[in-house]
Amino acid sequence: MLSKKNKPTRKKSTQSKEDSKTEKLKQFIRARGADFLLDKNISSVGIGYKQKDGKSTKELAIQFTVNKKVGLDLLESVETTEIPTSIVVDGVEFPTDVVERSFSKSFKIVPEEIGSSRKTRVDPIVPGISIANTKISAGTIGGIVFDKETGTPYILSNWHVLHGPEGNIGDTIVQPGPFDDNRIQLNQIGKLVRSHLGAAGDCALASMESRTFKQEIFELNVAAEQIGEPDLGDKVNAGTMR
Repeated sequence: MLSKKNKPTRKKSTQSKEDSKTEKLKQFIRARGADFLLDKNISSVGIGYKQKDGKSTKELAIQFTVNKKVGLDLLESVETTEIPTSIVVDGVEFPTDVVERSFSKSFKIVPEEIGSSRKTRVDPIVPGISIANTKISAGTIGGIVFDKETGTPYILSNWHVLHGPEGNIGDTIVQPGPFDDNRIQLNQIGKLVRSHLGAAGDCALASMESRTFKQEIFELNVAAEQIGEPDLGDKVNAGTMR
């Protein structure tokens, strides 16, 4: 008995094209992102949906964030060059989107949370609680990871949490961070062993020298077991302090 073959839906075909475009952009940014970041005014390069009149469209774009967005006649005054309106990647032309966004230290006084175990010294430690370099205010443990060769466990967080602009490899790491508890000697947990800030990400590792750990994320009670591939529009569920 003959039957008609199901034709692929337009939705699946469209999604496949979008995935292909996204992959092209990922490869382009991995290859060229560091070159763009040599410009002192450009703070990041990524993939996003083009913004129009303050709202997100459905058009994929190469997104640049800049410290200061100025007219062409003022580019020299901020030591930058013009970002093209579009860039051709592997034969496909993508629009660019320039967003003014600078990154700097920012402190805000907030009422103390009484009895918040996210911001107190805990043992065993878990992802989602306060941690930081002694030279930084406070951030969050992202996860517990392991060395592929030795199996040694490490604390994973961000460069701006464990390293920061004034940090160095070997710095003391405390849990909780100094902003949440300034008793540095009591709260030492390990040392900064590796870090990276650049086109590939914002991350850092710290050793664990004085406490035990569990992998379940604070209040979510699930452990991260593998690396995922995020897509634009994905929903995010996170345990975080701030």
